[in-house]
Amino acid sequence: MACFHFFSANGQYKKYTYYADKMGSPLKLIIGAKSGHLDSVQSTQLAQETLLFIDSLNHILSDYDSTSELSLINQQAGNGFQPISPLLEEILLIAQNAYYQTKGAYNIAIGPLSLLWRNARHEKVFPSKAQIIEAQKLIALDQIIIDSIQHRIFIPNQSMRLDLGSLGKGFVAQKALDYIKNKGVEYAMIDAGGKIVTLAPDNYYWQIGINQLREKNKTMPKSIRLANQAVSTSGDAFQFYIYNGHRYSHIINPLSGYGIEIPKNVTVIAKNGVTADWLSTACSLLSVKAAMQLVTKYDAAIFIAIQEGKSIQYFKSKGFDGYLN
Repeated sequence: MACFHFFSANGQYKKYTYYADKMGSPLKLIIGAKSGHLDSVQSTQLAQETLLFIDSLNHILSDYDSTSELSLINQQAGNGFQPISPLLEEILLIAQNAYYQTKGAYNIAIGPLSLLWRNARHEKVFPSKAQIIEAQKLIALDQIIIDSIQHRIFIPNQSMRLDLGSLGKGFVAQKALDYIKNKGVEYAMIDAGGKIVTLAPDNYYWQIGINQLREKNKTMPKSIRLANQAVSTSGDAFQFYIYNGHRYSHIINPLSGYGIEIPKNVTVIAKNGVTADWLSTACSLLSVKAAMQLVTKYDAAIFIAIQEGKSIQYFKSKGFDGYLN
């Protein structure tokens, strides 16, 4: 979800900016280079290589791509153990740990529910309570076995479905930034639908604005400064479903079966893209107290905006002020 507005980065670096549609969202890539280190032709070539690299990762992780590795794994649910690639195994183990850290509030086995709501938005037909209950029966991630010794996965029920949308963009963005770094670039930024990862040398940073609650084009009075860290905001400014006067976020609570209704923005700053991504989703589903406790385990910082009636309340972890500009 693109919940950020970009400000110019500081320093004397020449910036080359590229745009593309990737993973179902706009993607923005900025490569910075000192004079003589990387010209526009070289930068453009590197950007093209990076976008192709992103495509290759998406072809593993996307459930929108019917030929992706994840989709093929979902299609083989109920058919015994299936081999998985190192990259898919890596992200599945991260998600599995997140599931247990949040006591099931964060759950990538939510696929049957997310598919139900995806079809509801497309067909403009609100799911029945019975449909939601049936889908909830299928989201038991604790029944799925990820065998990291023989690199395989077992999904017991053919109707179960994994959905990596809640951490895939942050994961891919971080992998892409690492790819650029390995090419010798020291100053870069990738925004994958609001999942932002940054790379900067000493004494340089990226200045990023946080969108106000349910506002696409208005930012908070203060921005944040990031260098070699990631930030992700989860909310319903861009993706939601309205039915009978109720506004449901695209973030589904696996325990209730419905999208979040309370107006809520959660911004998480973490050491890498995948951690920031899944934490912002998980903390959207948790109480403020539980969210604060969770981010401390990952040395992350959090800012939460919640609307109650006509007033908005703000909460932030102790470390968040250190990023404010």
